[in-house]
Formats: sequence, C-alpha cells, structure tokens
Amino acid sequence: MKLNKLALATAAIVGMTASGISQAVQLQVSITNLTHANYMTPRLVIAHDETVDAFEVGTTATTALAWLAEAGVIDDAQDAASAGQNFEALLGPAVTDNGSNTWQRFGGLLAASATVSYPFDTMGKPKLSLLTMLIPTNDAFAGLDSITIPTEPGTYHYFLNAYDAGTELNDELNSTRTDIVEEGGGPLGAYGAPGVAGAGAPPLSPNMGTGGTGVAVTVGLAEDGSALAGANEVVDGTDGPVHIHRNTLGDTSRTAGKSDLDSTLHRWLNPVARVTIVVPAP
Repeated sequence: MKLNKLALATAAIVGMTASGISQAVQLQVSITNLTHANYMTPRLVIAHDETVDAFEVGTTATTALAWLAEAGVIDDAQDAASAGQNFEALLGPAVTDNGSNTWQRFGGLLAASATVSYPFDTMGKPKLSLLTMLIPTNDAFAGLDSITIPTEPGTYHYFLNAYDAGTELNDELNSTRTDIVEEGGGPLGAYGAPGVAGAGAPPLSPNMGTGGTGVAVTVGLAEDGSALAGANEVVDGTDGPVHIHRNTLGDTSRTAGKSDLDSTLHRWLNPVARVTIVVPAP
C-alpha cells in the first residue's frame, strides 16, 4: 500500500557517495532536536523499498499520518484506539522483514537541543524514512522521506523541515482545558478532535496561556451578552493537504489572546531536526 509522504528532507551529505546497491547493514541513526522549546515524540524509522512512501506533500494525509501528526501514535502499544489505522497497520509488525519494509519505534520524548542515537538494521531495504511529531502543536511533524540508504562507510547528515499534516485546524488550544470541548461534547485533544497535543504535560504547561479563545472556537452571544448554546465548542476541521508548516501563532499572554502557546518559546525556524547516519566499515 502506498503511504503518503510526511515530509521532504534536505540532505547535506558528509562522506563518500552512497552506492545505489542495497546491502543489509546495521546503521547508527541519531536525531537532534534543533528547536528552542519544542519536544519530539517517539521516532518511527522505516527501511523500505520503492512501494512504501511515508508521506506526500500536496496530497491528503493518510489516517496513519494523522495519528502520528496529531497524537504521536505509531503502533497499537501506544494507543489501542488507533488499532487497524496506524503505521503498524500499514507496515506490519515491527522489527520484522515485512517484504516491503522493516521498522521500529524509538525512544520517548526528545527535548529541545537534545540528541538520541540508536542502532537500526535495514534488513537489506534500499530506502530510509524517519517521522516524528512536534509538540506542543496540533498536527505538525518532521520527517526524513525515502532517502537512498548509503552503503559506503561514512557519516551522513540530513536536515528535516516541519510539515503540517493538514488533518486538524491549528487552533493552538491546550488539550487539557476543561472550559472548551469538541463540538458535540467530546474531549479535546485526541485524533479527530482539535487540541494541542502534549500541551498539558510537564514541563510544557507552565508556558501555556489560560484564556486563549482559539481560532476554531465557535463564539456566540445573545442580546443580553450571555453565551449562546454552542459557545466554547471547538469545531474540528482540516487545512490539508500536507504542506510546509506555517509555524505556530502563539501570543505572550497567559490569560488572554488567540493561542495557548507562548510565541517567545514555541515558534521555530526550519530545519527543526538533524538526522545523522553512520555506516560502519565492514
């Protein structure tokens, strides 16, 4: 099944030119969070053939991409509600040669300016993709998309941009707020509902505002100034297709404004991450 691309990555390669012939190799993969104050969710790393395409800029995101970009969910172990809809459902069991691919989920939250590294067995697949959600955001992610896996020993660097999955409106409301609910009374913040994922988890919540109205909030007042039915309900929507993220709006007030994100902390400039691949000598 052809998956949608999650992001395009610009690559600055240091070392010898990669061979076009794939070989099974144990790579050392590192990722550095280049943002000032955003976290990154567990990373999905896929070695795959030409039939797998993790995301496609300019096209509608798959449901699997929506789960990753809105909630950081990759597999059933993270969230049972996504069973049959996430990347595990599309790619097959992890750490297995699935014919077209092999993949792993690595690590917990990656803090700003931090680097993590781990070994990854390509199982002979020629392409590599890496995906991770940025938090606190609605549906922003960074991704390395279908690079040819280098086979010559050396160190290779790739720089990743932030992309918007386009599956949720960027309302920038704290997903733990109790004064605003999803249209129809559902909880705020899950896949399929607006809300800034990760906004309520320490150490992010001290940086959140508490009075944001949110660009997607339905506001209605009666003649006497009282709230009409439906006020403070967030209407879910989309702003797809997948595209370069326009960045968070944010504001500098913790008690008012259009956002629950701090514009002095949670904005970024591309690239947002650096991936380093080390191909060992035989």
